[in-house]
Amino acid sequence: MTEVTSAPQTEQIVSVTAEAAAEVKRLLTEEPGKDGLRLEVRGGGCSGFSYGLTFDNVQENDHIVEVHGIKVMVDPKSAIYLKGTELNFEAGLQGRGFTIKNPQAKGNCGCGNSFSV
Repeated sequence: MTEVTSAPQTEQIVSVTAEAAAEVKRLLTEEPGKDGLRLEVRGGGCSGFSYGLTFDNVQENDHIVEVHGIKVMVDPKSAIYLKGTELNFEAGLQGRGFTIKNPQAKGNCGCGNSFSV
């Protein structure tokens, strides 16, 4: 078995609301064998960058946030763009889904799925 090391925890990269954690826990029951939720920044989208949310296992050098009984993993490159970000889950008349509030985003596209810094 290979040992996985995580990046040093000097500060929490992202925060997770109780609502988001509850939804992640619910969804993880459908993803056996996964450690938690990976939040990442990808190149592309109409504003330059887009967010990615996937269920994954801890990778070497990940920043790991453990809160409300879940793990959120962030790779070192994404951490640069996600510092101070809040992950939330909202359910209402307009639909259900995760929302990401990133204080580093200088602009967002109309669809809300991409951002610029």
